[in-house]
Amino acid sequence: MKKLNILLFGLFLLAAFSACQKDEMLTINPLAESGDLTFHLNQTRYTNYTYILEEANNDLSMDALTCDQPDYGFTAAVTYYIQASFTEDMAEYSELATSIQGETVAINTKDMNKAMLALYQGTMPNPTVAKDVYVRLKAIVSTATPTPLDSVPIVKPVYSNVVKLNILPYFMEDLVSYDNAKKIIPWYVIGLGDGAWKNEVAGLGVSVFPMSVAPGNWFDSEGNGKFIFTSYIKADQGFKLIRDLGSWDAQWGNGGGDGINNPVFKDGGSGNFKVPESGYYNVILNSVTNEVKIEKVEITPTAYTKMGLIGAMTDWASDVEMAPFQADNNHLWYVEYKFGTDSQCKFRANGGWDVNWGTPSANDGDPLYSIFGLGVQGGKNMIETAGTYMVMFNDIDGFYYFYKK
Repeated sequence: MKKLNILLFGLFLLAAFSACQKDEMLTINPLAESGDLTFHLNQTRYTNYTYILEEANNDLSMDALTCDQPDYGFTAAVTYYIQASFTEDMAEYSELATSIQGETVAINTKDMNKAMLALYQGTMPNPTVAKDVYVRLKAIVSTATPTPLDSVPIVKPVYSNVVKLNILPYFMEDLVSYDNAKKIIPWYVIGLGDGAWKNEVAGLGVSVFPMSVAPGNWFDSEGNGKFIFTSYIKADQGFKLIRDLGSWDAQWGNGGGDGINNPVFKDGGSGNFKVPESGYYNVILNSVTNEVKIEKVEITPTAYTKMGLIGAMTDWASDVEMAPFQADNNHLWYVEYKFGTDSQCKFRANGGWDVNWGTPSANDGDPLYSIFGLGVQGGKNMIETAGTYMVMFNDIDGFYYFYKK
């Protein structure tokens, strides 16, 4: 009888444990899994009102959006992003840089003004005019998984309804091309080189490689703009985008685990980007609109066995051989070199002059293109001042960067 009681008690504990386990499992709203879930964004407290933005109020909020939390089927910590458009269907939108956790989402004055500049495609009218701007919230949950044993979240980003605001922006300088920008704040790819993730100046060319500036009018007066990294990426390689060498504070990665389905900007940790299959990709970052896209491209770029830096410092007779950044399908090159005196130079492939790159200037030695530029076949000579540089070059798009140490 005693043995029977012990057996029954054990079965009771097992059943209770099983019930507890079931209670802990997440019940996820199917609409959240399919991406069809929506949630309610309230109209702002001011109606029939024109928001007048002023640069002096850049650090202040022009207003705040309030909403009901999406019905995920469970309690969640939700991060909200504001998206703005000139059309109600949100066909073309700009996402504001600031994200908020909580159902009261402040609209930063500067962020909204920059979003409107982006929607104007860099050609804001001067004097400015009041404009209807449609806004919605994007909600993201990065930790929702079907079971405690899974690591990949299955809750897709969800969007609210749209509300209309009337906004008079202050004039911002039109976006300009990289060679006309007052300054540029570069971004780097880390993780695709030697695999050491060496986030420091010493990692340039080995662990870290600069993204190329994009051609066209993409750059603002603060140094932000559009950057593109075109390279062969293996499916098993993780990588991120960083802005400041030696710091992880400003980084782009994937939210909620490795992948490319949910690019997020973080002041700190994020998951790695990982492409679904090996191949050539464009990694596109717009630091004005705060967006990242990673797209597979069907290209077969010419492969070079050697890449060299040649110029007056070698009497135009021999190459300073550059090293490959990647072991396979490499099109990224680097070398550390000390210029004893100011010198003009170029890049050339395989030790010959049939394929060489110079600046797009009309003149040799144009200082406008001395630090970086989009090199062109047979272009003019670059000019570098005396000093030690980490020289980096992408033979797909011709981008070069002389980083002075």
